[in-house]
Amino acid sequence: MDTSTENTQATGGQDGPDPGQEPRQSEWRKRPSSADTWPTVVLLPALLLLRFFGEQGWAYWTGAVIGVLGTAGAAVEGTAAVRHLLNGRRPWVAVWVLLVLVSASLVLVLRLADHW
Repeated sequence: MDTSTENTQATGGQDGPDPGQEPRQSEWRKRPSSADTWPTVVLLPALLLLRFFGEQGWAYWTGAVIGVLGTAGAAVEGTAAVRHLLNGRRPWVAVWVLLVLVSASLVLVLRLADHW
């Protein structure tokens, strides 16, 4: 057995994962980013429906259904942002995510209550 075969077997092969790389990649995925505000993409059409067509029944109920999905997503991402804030990982980004998600959800709830 030559030395290149021994090195390949010892490291798990050329295609195998490097154990030193895994923690950094998983830590990078755990960091908050502005992409965590994705529920606003769902909340925005609901808010626009309620703003421009809220007097019509179909728009009110469609906006409510879409808004519930967006609010559920905001709850999931908001929980993750609070966890990032408590762990001290990029606190300003976590605060920004919380501010955007809470304000969009609050505006949706207020619009729905106003037309009720």
